[in-house]
Amino acid sequence: MRTSEEIYHRVRWDGRFDPARFVMGVAQRGREAKRVPLPRFTPGGEIPWHRVLFFEADGELVWDRSSGTDRIDATEAGRVRTPRRLPSPYFVSRTPHVYAADRSAWVPVDTAAPAPAPVPRSGPLTVLTWNTLWDRYDSELIDTARRRPLMLDALREADADVIALQEAEPTLLGLVLAAPWVRAEYTVWSDPAGRDTAEYGLLLLARVPVVEAGLHALGPHKAVAAVVVAGPDGPLTVAATHLSSDHSTDGARRRDAELADLATGLAAVEGDLALLGDFNDGGDTPQDRLGMADAWSLVHGADDRTPTFDPSVNPLAAVSSLTGRISRLDRVLLRTEGPRPASAVLLGRTPEPDGLYVSDHFGVLVALTADVPLEADEADETDAADEECAAGVVRRVAAALPGAAVHPTGSRRMGCALPGADVDLLAALPGTVDPAAVRRRLAGALPDAVGLREVTGARVPGLRFTLDGLGVDLVTVATGTVPPAEAVARRGELGEAAAVALSAVSDAEAVAGAADPHRAAFVRLAREVKGWARARGLDSAPFGGLPGLAWAVLAARTAQEAGRLGPLPLLRHFFATWATWDWAVPVGPGEPLPGAPLTVLTPTAPVRSCTAQVSPAGRELIAGELLRAWEILESAADGDPVPRALLRTPPSPYPDHAGWALVSVRPGADEGRFRGRVLALLAALARAGAPDARVWPRPCGSDATHVQYALGLGRTPPDASRLAEIGGELLRGLPGATLHRTAPGRETELR
Repeated sequence: MRTSEEIYHRVRWDGRFDPARFVMGVAQRGREAKRVPLPRFTPGGEIPWHRVLFFEADGELVWDRSSGTDRIDATEAGRVRTPRRLPSPYFVSRTPHVYAADRSAWVPVDTAAPAPAPVPRSGPLTVLTWNTLWDRYDSELIDTARRRPLMLDALREADADVIALQEAEPTLLGLVLAAPWVRAEYTVWSDPAGRDTAEYGLLLLARVPVVEAGLHALGPHKAVAAVVVAGPDGPLTVAATHLSSDHSTDGARRRDAELADLATGLAAVEGDLALLGDFNDGGDTPQDRLGMADAWSLVHGADDRTPTFDPSVNPLAAVSSLTGRISRLDRVLLRTEGPRPASAVLLGRTPEPDGLYVSDHFGVLVALTADVPLEADEADETDAADEECAAGVVRRVAAALPGAAVHPTGSRRMGCALPGADVDLLAALPGTVDPAAVRRRLAGALPDAVGLREVTGARVPGLRFTLDGLGVDLVTVATGTVPPAEAVARRGELGEAAAVALSAVSDAEAVAGAADPHRAAFVRLAREVKGWARARGLDSAPFGGLPGLAWAVLAARTAQEAGRLGPLPLLRHFFATWATWDWAVPVGPGEPLPGAPLTVLTPTAPVRSCTAQVSPAGRELIAGELLRAWEILESAADGDPVPRALLRTPPSPYPDHAGWALVSVRPGADEGRFRGRVLALLAALARAGAPDARVWPRPCGSDATHVQYALGLGRTPPDASRLAEIGGELLRGLPGATLHRTAPGRETELR
C-alpha cells in the first residue's frame, strides 16, 4: 500500500488524473474527518501526512488508510475525461464555480444544476483585460472606495464574454461576486472562498462554458490563471497574467524571468490561445518572446502605439508612474489558427465630471471571430471606399495645380495599395519649378491640408502633407518646353533626375501589366506580401529594406507564372520561389550592379536597381525571412485561410543582436534628415565591425519633443567610444538628436 504522500503527488502530477475531482479526508481530534478538495491541500503545511485518512474520486473511495484500500490504478474514478489543454505539472487544476440561487452560494460547476448543452457560437467572442488599481500603494491619493462601483458599472457595460482583471483586491472581488448580473451569467475560474485572487490579484470570469481551469505561480504574488472556454472556432484557452513592474526590486530582470517561464509553459498548451493582462512593458518584447501576435496591432496596424497607461491625461496613472512614460502595457496576445480579432477598443478613457478615472489603466476589449476570409463583396466595398478617398485626393491636388499633369504612382497606380496607404503623386509642371510657390498654391487651394512642408534632399523637389485623412507624397518635375501631358513619354529629353522621377508612372503601369492575364491575382498577392513585409520591417529602402516597387515586381512575376492558383497556394508559391532564389541573378531586364548582394531592376527606362541599398547582411536577413514565411505556409492546407497572424508576428530582437541603442530625433524635418542618413549609419557600423546592425524602420517611442528609433548593433557591437563617434558624425546638424546604448534589460523600449 502506497503512502498518502505518494497518492497525493500521483494525482497532482500524473496527467491522466483530474485533481479537481479528488477529495481528501483529514483527521480531526474528536470529530469526523474533514473533507478537503485536493487542489486546496498544501503539502508540507500545517497538516502532516499521517493525518490524511482517505482519498475519494467522483464519490468513490480509492485509497483508505484504515482498511488498506489502494484502488487508484484499478478504477476510472478521477480520470481525465477529455484531454487536458492546461497541462500538468505547469498548471495546477482549479475548480470553476457558479452561483446557485437555490443555495445562495457559489458552488463547484460539477455540483450545480445541469446546464443546457453548449450551443455553437454564431457571433464573436469578446475578451476584456483591465488592471483595476489595487490601493496597496498611495491609497490616500486614488479614491478606491469611489472607484470600485465605477469599475463594476464599467464591467457590466463592457458586456464581455470573458473578463480578466488584474489587481483585483478582496473588496472588489466581493462586490463582483455579489453583483446580480455576475451571479446570473458568469462562471468564476476558481473557488471564490480560496486565496487565489487575494494572493495574485487575478480574477477570470466567463459567461461561456468553462471546461477547465488552472493556475501557475510565476513568483511571489505573480501568476498566470487560465480557463478553457467554448470559443468561436472550438475550444479556446484564455489566460491572464500580471508581470512585475518597475516598482519591484529588479523589475526588468523579474519580467524577463517571468516571460521565459510563460514561454515554456504556454508552449505546451495545445490549440488556440489568448493571453491577456498587464505586461508592464511598453514595447513588443512580450509577444516577441512568447511567439504571439498582438490583437491591437492586428486590428489597428503595427505602427499604432495607442497607450493603455497615460500619465499625461490620467491623474491616477501620474500617481503610480515612476517615469511619466506613456505606454501600451495592457495587451491581448493571440496564438491561434482560427479566431482572429475583428475589433479592439479601449475602455475607461472618459473620467467622471470631477476628473476621476475608473483606474490608472485603460481596459482593452477585443472581439474574436472565426478566421473566415472576408466575403468578396465586403472586401470590394472596403477597397472601393479607400480607393474613392484616394481618387478624391488626386482630383483635389490636380485642381490645385492647373496646367500640371498629376499622376498617381506606386501601389495606388498598380491597384495594390493597402487600405490607408499614402497617396504617392507626381506633378509634371510646365517651365521651371519653385517649390515654395507650389507650396503656397497648395496651401491656398487646400486649406484643410495638414502638415504641408517641402521635402529636402530629394532628387527633384517634393512636398508632403495629409489630406482627407491620407498621407500625400507629392514629387514635382519641371518639364520646360515639353507639354506636361507628354512628359512621361518624353522623359528621356528632360535629364536624368527628371527621367527617373517620371519613370515612377511607367514603372507602375509596367509592373501591373506584367502580371497579365492574372492581374487580380497580382493585386491580392501584392497586398499580402506588402502587409507581411511591413510587419517584419523589410519594406523601407532608407533602412536597407526593399521598397514597395521591388516587392511588387516579385509579386507580378509570381502572379504571371502561377496566377491560376488560389490565394494560399499562390502566396506559398511566392515565398517558395524567392526563398530559394539565387540572388546573384538579377530580377528584371538588365545586369546586376558589380558586387550587389541583391538586384531587383525597374521595368522601364531608365532601368536601374531599386535595391542598391541592400547590404550583404540585409540580403541574408531578407532570405531568412522569406524562408520563415515559406515554412509557415508549408504547414497550412490549400483550403485554409492565410495564417496572417503567424506571418505578420513582429520579429524578436533577442536572438539577433548582442546590444541595442536608441536614436532620438525631433519629428518632422529632422526626422526626415535622419532617415536619409540611416544607410550611412549602417555603413559606418559595418566598418566598425557590426555589418549586421539594423535600424527598425518605424519609431519605437516618442515624448513631447522627440521620436525614438531602435538600433540593433548586431552580434559584435562597437564599443561605447566608437559608437559615440559614429553618432556624433551622423547626427551632426540635427539639434537635440542623440544616439546612446540602452542599459541591460531596457529592450522593452524597442519597437
